[in-house]
Amino acid sequence: MNRARGLLLFGLVLIAPRSVIADLTTAALRRGDWTTAVTHFQAQAEQGNAIAQNNLGVMYLKGRGVGRDYERAREWFLAAARQGLAGARFNLGIMNLRGYGQVADAQAAAAWFMQSAEQGDSEAQFFLGLMYTKGEGVERDDVQARRWFEAAAKAGLAAAQFNLAMLYLRGAGGAADEVAALAWLELAAAQNHADAKLHIAEIHLRHVDEPVRLAHAMKVLRELADNGDGQAQMRLGMMYTFGHGVAVNAEEGRFWLRQSALHGVVEAQVNLGAIHAQGIGTEQNLVEAYTWLSLAAGKSATARQALVELRGKITAAERRLAEGMATDLKLDGRPH
Repeated sequence: MNRARGLLLFGLVLIAPRSVIADLTTAALRRGDWTTAVTHFQAQAEQGNAIAQNNLGVMYLKGRGVGRDYERAREWFLAAARQGLAGARFNLGIMNLRGYGQVADAQAAAAWFMQSAEQGDSEAQFFLGLMYTKGEGVERDDVQARRWFEAAAKAGLAAAQFNLAMLYLRGAGGAADEVAALAWLELAAAQNHADAKLHIAEIHLRHVDEPVRLAHAMKVLRELADNGDGQAQMRLGMMYTFGHGVAVNAEEGRFWLRQSALHGVVEAQVNLGAIHAQGIGTEQNLVEAYTWLSLAAGKSATARQALVELRGKITAAERRLAEGMATDLKLDGRPH
């Protein structure tokens, strides 16, 4: 049965029903009339309609049109699952994995995902791949992870395409294959998967001696950076600062590192602090250095150690100034 992608509720499968009544139900869902939708689902579920049973379970789980009731949600999912509905089996996997109304049970989740995955459910295949990668609810097995990610990737799931590419890059579960990894990343990137785009650039940057590949990497990074991707901004900043694959342009480098740092990328904050502390491509400015390192200190041991060293090099007034600047940036809401 085909899943209505536009009707997914928080990772749970709400399946498009079929029939005249079903059309009315779908219309109610689209306009947010949960009560009417529940009424239709309830009537059909009680007559044994597996799709309606599944969808009624979703409504109980999310408290849409009815009070939230995990037990009733589970009962309706089970009713649909016993009729072989892959989406209901996936939903039971989600309930067990996330501990909705019960203690989380990764083994039970994996068992439900397996049943659904074997029926061709791409989301279940993806979750099963994740569980094999992590050894969660199953023995860790990169061969099985690759198998299930590939099944979901072939079905067009961008997250699965990305994860499969990562396995190919690491040589996990089989031989390493950069060409295959790039092919899967390109498919994910075509669906606007930002991490896939970033990794495409990173792979091409391994071949900086090839002008075409370098140009492609820079194009991808610039597009991501212009669209506010903090990791791409940091990568560009470091490349321009140190001349990795491009001519040194310290001002351009600091610009992109600052944009990244303002997006809350800790590594960019640390690097920007180090650049100002050491005077790399600019005049040394310990107050600026202390400001950026202060922003990173909560998540970076490197930043904390650098702050200790800087405290002996600046005055108390300069330290207060830097801390005030860091506070202003935090209040600005830009680092997050």
